[in-house]
Amino acid sequence: MEKEPKKKREMNFLAAVLLFAIVCAAIAIQKAVFGGDMGAMFFMLWVILIPVGMFFGYSSHEMEEVALKFTQKALGAVFILLAAGALIGCWIASGTTPAIIYYGIKLINPKLFLVTALLLCSVVSLFCGTSSGTVGTAGVAMMGIGTSMGIPAPITAGAVICGAFFGDKMSPMSDTTILASSISEVNIFKHIRHMIYDQVPAYLISVVFFLVLGLRYNGDVASAYSAQLMDGLQSNFRLGLVAFIPLIITGVLLALKQSALLSILGGAVSSILVAIFYQGMGVADAFNVFYNGFSIDTDIDALATLLNRGGIASMWSLAGITLFGFTVAGMLDHMGVIQKLAEAMMKCVHTPVGVSVMTIVFGFLGNAIAFSQNFAIVMTGTLMAPVYSKYNMQPKNCSRDLEAGGTYGAMFIPWNANAVFAVATLGVGVTEYLPYIPLLYLTPIIVILYTIFRFKLDKIYDDAGYVDVSDRLAADPERQKEIAS
Repeated sequence: MEKEPKKKREMNFLAAVLLFAIVCAAIAIQKAVFGGDMGAMFFMLWVILIPVGMFFGYSSHEMEEVALKFTQKALGAVFILLAAGALIGCWIASGTTPAIIYYGIKLINPKLFLVTALLLCSVVSLFCGTSSGTVGTAGVAMMGIGTSMGIPAPITAGAVICGAFFGDKMSPMSDTTILASSISEVNIFKHIRHMIYDQVPAYLISVVFFLVLGLRYNGDVASAYSAQLMDGLQSNFRLGLVAFIPLIITGVLLALKQSALLSILGGAVSSILVAIFYQGMGVADAFNVFYNGFSIDTDIDALATLLNRGGIASMWSLAGITLFGFTVAGMLDHMGVIQKLAEAMMKCVHTPVGVSVMTIVFGFLGNAIAFSQNFAIVMTGTLMAPVYSKYNMQPKNCSRDLEAGGTYGAMFIPWNANAVFAVATLGVGVTEYLPYIPLLYLTPIIVILYTIFRFKLDKIYDDAGYVDVSDRLAADPERQKEIAS
């Protein structure tokens, strides 16, 4: 006789809060007290989550299957992460990053450096469509230049992060931008145009912020250090125009709207060729850089610190955090933890302002639960997109709010994959750069203020107030097409 499946118990709110608190506490304690690898902690959480799942009626096999299936959502991000690691090392080996640092020190006015770092990272990320790729390439170069000018690393990191995430958010090639528009069912360019209204003021304020900070530094205190660093770069690399070929190739691939993964890999492979035929590196050594990263033997400690990095191997820990993090998120989702938390929070929503605030809060919460921007956007969009029509708000309002919380919220969560990558790559802790990321603070505030004052809070039907029009919209396919296109 076939065994009947065990009856599932419904997850209740108290259990959901308790379980979520246990996960967050375990991660926080592990990081603060033991300082071990977060990926290992996520994996060890299986010992807690699977028995809890069994208590609620799920078999251990079912819980494992759900966990493994959920990692498929992370594979795209993991491969981009590994490719970015390869690109970081290869750009150094080819002389691309050293050339950017050298000419940056030589040409950039220290008082304007922070604004320059913000603008440069914005442009690179806009074309790359990836904040991680920008942080790992242009960001690393900016950190080197900033250090040579005597500018504190956390401030430079703040400028890099603001620029990288602004470009990522506004790029039609960005995975988060594509996800936010897709889950909200709105044209991607319509989504980007709608974000301009909150991003322009936030960005301009950030420019002023970094301009004022930059006026405090004139580079004199670090002139000897700069000269030493430039001499070290010149003696170890050829810094002619050929060194910029990998940068150009990466840019061309992105301009041709190739995928971020292909563009990053193309830049890495072209860097290997430049390293071999221009820098004179051995073939085996050049290919070794792709996997193990670049390493230089020098008496200049600052040069070694700046250049000894990159490679696929340097990203395995971050890849583990992402994959194991998604397994935990998958089990929490399958048991109904996320749904219960969402239902409780939705009881507080009674106005368009409440909808906007809750979407942003869910974005931050998703980044904390699943350690991933992509999951935060998908989870929040799935829960909140239908709510916007109940308040006569166009879907582009939903996609804008998703980005404000889901995309930018990642950098506030120490265990989020994006924050972990930035910390590992830039060498600055989350609490250190937090005071210097005004763009990421201002955007959610501006979005909420716009909603309060009904500015750019476009309606689905202009002849109705902010009331439930979901039934009317369901029977109006023409209007559905209009607001989505």
